[in-house]
Amino acid sequence: MPTTPTTSPYRAIAKLLVLATVLVAVSGCVYLRLLRFKGHLKEFEQYVQVDRSHGLALIFLEPALRDEDFIFITESEPTLKQALPGSPSGEVWHWVFEKELPAESGAEPFDILFRTTFEDHLLTRIDFDPELLSAIPKDFIVELFKSMGKARINKLRRSATAKMSRDALVDVPLPSLKEIESVMGDPSERETKGKRSLWRYEFNFHNPENRELSGQFRIVFKSDSRDLDQQITGFEVSGKGR
Repeated sequence: MPTTPTTSPYRAIAKLLVLATVLVAVSGCVYLRLLRFKGHLKEFEQYVQVDRSHGLALIFLEPALRDEDFIFITESEPTLKQALPGSPSGEVWHWVFEKELPAESGAEPFDILFRTTFEDHLLTRIDFDPELLSAIPKDFIVELFKSMGKARINKLRRSATAKMSRDALVDVPLPSLKEIESVMGDPSERETKGKRSLWRYEFNFHNPENRELSGQFRIVFKSDSRDLDQQITGFEVSGKGR
């Protein structure tokens, strides 16, 4: 009677070690590219061109990130893919982030769309949602991205966090909480300590196939006054993959 061949436990362990090595190598490559991208944001004027001709876009002069990095971080395809006109290999990926609504509120939904352009699988451009630009000045968003050059990156959590204060944004017009609320609606969470207010807006990206949470970013606006018409005094932005 023929016997069923059995797999040696040593061979199984060897396969697992090979798989683990491959995964570590892949994640290490992604991490190195993220560090390079962060370095480009730190030297913003040298590596990034700001295009204000149709809203706001950032053009990366020496692309560092690959399209596969976005898939690796989010474990998801984008909301939508489109061919880039005039480019045989270029694509535009649409990412829709949905605001996390405050509990038991009648707040209106608010989505933010980012468009990432890839040529030869490299990130060459990010376009920002016009609705976001109607609430937050373009210069502020540019400074926000510059701040990511000094972000803390957590490799295990696939996250990054950056902070900016009004002192570092002397020449940049900052929005008020009232201006932000008029477009983005109620924050996901409010916190008040004395005269200080913290408004947290959390935005979630869901896998378009199964609606699982695949990415998230948070913006915390800080104000030292209860007057909603006063400019904010700082912000913190963080983002993470799945």
